[in-house]
Order: sequence, then C-alpha cells, then structure tokens
Amino acid sequence: MPKLKGVAIGAGYFSKFQYEAWTRIPEVEITALCNSNKERAHAIMTAYGVKNHYTDYKEMILKEKPDFVDIITPPETHFEMCKFAADNGVHIICQKPLAPTFEESKRIVEYVSKKNVRFVVHENFRFQPWHREIKKLIDNDEVGDVFNLNFRSEWEMAGEKMPIYRGNLILEIIKNYSFMKQEFIL
Repeated sequence: MPKLKGVAIGAGYFSKFQYEAWTRIPEVEITALCNSNKERAHAIMTAYGVKNHYTDYKEMILKEKPDFVDIITPPETHFEMCKFAADNGVHIICQKPLAPTFEESKRIVEYVSKKNVRFVVHENFRFQPWHREIKKLIDNDEVGDVFNLNFRSEWEMAGEKMPIYRGNLILEIIKNYSFMKQEFIL
C-alpha cells in the first residue's frame, strides 16, 4: 500500500512536535514544508527528513499534490489556508485554536464541509514529551493517586517570550490545561 503523502505549513516552536510525530507513522511521508524563515525550515528538514521547502503554501500544494496538509500556523492564518486546501481537494489537519473567533471557526467549518475533504482540528500539547512522561508515571502507579495538580509555566521558549499568544492566553492555552485535568486527576 502506498504511503499517504503529506505537506506541512509552519516551522515554529510547536511544529517540531508535529514533524516528530509524523516520523513515527510509517504509512505517512511528509514530502514538503512551507515556512518563510529558511533557517527554521532547513532545521526541520534536516531533523525530520522532509525533502522540499517552499515559501508559498499555495505553490507547495499545487506542485506537491499531497493527500493532506498539516497546518501548524497562528490561528489568524487558518481560514485562507483551509479554504485553499479544500478548494484543491486536499484533506486538512489544522492546529488549534481553529480561528481567532468563534464566528470565524464556524465559517471555516461551514466552508470545508461543503468540499469533499476530511477535516480535523488537532491539539499537540498533550503529546509533548513531558506530558507523556507524567501520564506514563500515573498510569503505571508510580506516583500514586493524583487529587490535585499545580502547574506553573512562564511560556518562554528559545530564550524569548512567546509573542504567538499576543495577549490571548485563554484562546491559546487554557484548553491545554483542561486536558491535563482530564488525564491526570482522578
């Protein structure tokens, strides 16, 4: 059976979790990525074996003709990217949050549902290595029953504050902590 051919848009901090996950699925090959920062793109390509780099996602989709696209970009970029992929018959995996507003999220879902493509919004926070390790310790009864969870995060990565959140903490990360509550506390 031939591998599913995927492409990805984005090479920021959180994208590395996506690319790493794709390497663990032998039935999938990410053949190209799109990102305006060539240095970041080439670091991802080298680390995860992605063959091609584009700076224009439309060109990438048209040339690569993928089965699916993994959109790993800020929420305000998702509508146009989802629309273009759907218009070209490409299945869509899109990073949460889907859009900056509920209304725009509905517009994306309504638009994509009229096309003959599959569409899913994913959340990768719960699959980060530290999260998986905590889950494993709890599942293996190595820490006992968890009744309370305190979590502190400064959201500083690679030596700089996370500009991606642009003051929208609730939209961007509260969902992540909801997953932690569901998974870690009895």
